[in-house]
Amino acid sequence: MKLLTIIYDSGIDESLTETLEEVGVSDYTKLFDAHGVGGRGKKFNTPVFPGTNNLLLVVVPDSAVNRITRAIAELQASFRLKPGIMVLVQDVTVADLSI
Repeated sequence: MKLLTIIYDSGIDESLTETLEEVGVSDYTKLFDAHGVGGRGKKFNTPVFPGTNNLLLVVVPDSAVNRITRAIAELQASFRLKPGIMVLVQDVTVADLSI
């Protein structure tokens, strides 16, 4: 299993969610209004450094990673001014919480 941590410009939240749903991702956790510094500059939600990022966490089978990252890359390329998107991929084990 893999954990995808998708960090993206909050302005494309709806588009990214739709893209993920189109490739079969139905379960995820979102964190809103993250501040930080990256390839698109500083985002601190202030007049000087406007904007925020969101984070989306999703656990998927190894076989789904390429399909999902390809769809995200196509979404990013569809914008005239490419929004910031980063996808981190990590090995993960899901704990069995059954008693």
